[in-house]
Amino acid sequence: MMAAHTLSSGYLLGLLLKDLVHETCHSNTHVTGITTDSRTVNPGDLFIAYTIGEHSSVPFIENAVKAGASAVIAEAGSLPEIYPCPVPLYRVNELYKIIGIIADRFYDHPSSAMTVIGVTGTNGKTSVSHLMAQALSADQKNICGLIGTLGYGTVDRLIPGSHTTPEAIALQALLAEMRGQKTRQVVMEVSSHALDQFRIAGVAFDLAVFTNLSRDHLDYHKSMESYAAAKKRLFTQYGINRVVINMDDEFGRKLMAELPQSVTTVGYTLEENSHSGPRNIFQVVYGKVLPDPSGKIKLALDTPWGKAVLATGLSGRFNASNLLACLSSLCLLGHTLEDAIGRLSVCKGIPGRMEIFGGDSLPCAVVDFAHTPDALEQVLSDLKNSCQGKLYCVFGCGGDRDKGKRPLMAAVVEKYADGIIITSDNPRHENPEEITRDILAGIKNRDHVIVDIDRERAIQNILKTVSANDVVLIAGKGHENYQEIAGVRRPFSDQEVVRKTLGILA
Repeated sequence: MMAAHTLSSGYLLGLLLKDLVHETCHSNTHVTGITTDSRTVNPGDLFIAYTIGEHSSVPFIENAVKAGASAVIAEAGSLPEIYPCPVPLYRVNELYKIIGIIADRFYDHPSSAMTVIGVTGTNGKTSVSHLMAQALSADQKNICGLIGTLGYGTVDRLIPGSHTTPEAIALQALLAEMRGQKTRQVVMEVSSHALDQFRIAGVAFDLAVFTNLSRDHLDYHKSMESYAAAKKRLFTQYGINRVVINMDDEFGRKLMAELPQSVTTVGYTLEENSHSGPRNIFQVVYGKVLPDPSGKIKLALDTPWGKAVLATGLSGRFNASNLLACLSSLCLLGHTLEDAIGRLSVCKGIPGRMEIFGGDSLPCAVVDFAHTPDALEQVLSDLKNSCQGKLYCVFGCGGDRDKGKRPLMAAVVEKYADGIIITSDNPRHENPEEITRDILAGIKNRDHVIVDIDRERAIQNILKTVSANDVVLIAGKGHENYQEIAGVRRPFSDQEVVRKTLGILA
């Protein structure tokens, strides 16, 4: 929860809540701030007392009023029928769905002054968003804003955030701040939690990208059907008329077939036989991965805008797919194919995404955020194809999250890796040994398995053991600079452990 910045001039309550409440609003009441947290209320604020899941800020209405709230809008079902309140009080069912709309009005519709690209999917959101932001900022004329897992700001100046997609008020405040800094383009990761909780309500998206759908977050969504339905909302509930979809994903193909003909759709694919799709009204960007001695991605492109070759400094088949998503988006936004290729060809790697250390006389260590069965399979299959020696994988599973994916991840690692090192990820409030037992349930042959709960020691020991031709994938935490144990976040970085062990200067 986050308080909004205040506005010195205020906003008339009647305009702020127009058509959102049934009661007649006090039109002469000025609102100088909005917040869902009673601890941050300033005199003149509108206090939004919403309820979602097990959380409710309704019990804190009295505190908010004492702190000077000029009005309250509250979840109707969480209030008694008679509720005395000394300031204007309005009741709304499913209030969480309109918090973003209220915030958008309060900040004078910041996203309408920008080109906003939303990116959703299980894997690839961060990579696609970062590559898009790099590409859109490449000419240094129109620096692109970035909102996502690695933080908020610009590619070279990101401030860490608590959510991949900020809560509704914080998101609109951030967009308003970016507008004030003359930012005219923003790429935003849109998480399934944000879609389910309507955090992006009020955002005017110009284009949406779907990367893929595989098992994740079932601790929250409970079923793949519910998870898929949350992702789908971005493409069906926000009036977006330009869409880019991964045709190599089963759910992507289904989503594409269901979109109305009024939506301009581009599908991208790495499969040559996917030129024909479920309907004949969309355009297809096909990329064929060309062999390259350096292991870097080179794509032969066949697009609605022409044919060309894209050579980059990135590696990995999944990054080839991410590049196609970006190229499709750039061209759909009006960039020429030549310009889009020029921008993407200079893009750099992303922290914690296939981040490579060592090589030559040192073993190769790869740090990647892969924390789902599908993501692990993509990374491991790529590394297996290029590895000249043995492939090892250091991984764990997060505590207080979907337990069902733990044995599935283990089975994927066993399929590709010559050696398996099971360790802690972020155990949070769970017992690391119990998490380990869940992981081990997915492994058939434990002869090549090492279990070491101490993540730093596990990484150090395997890197000191392997040979120069071997590859060690260190999966699950990627960019994270902490490890959460027993609910406490402690400084920790896979990259720092790797550098220290291999003697590499930062």
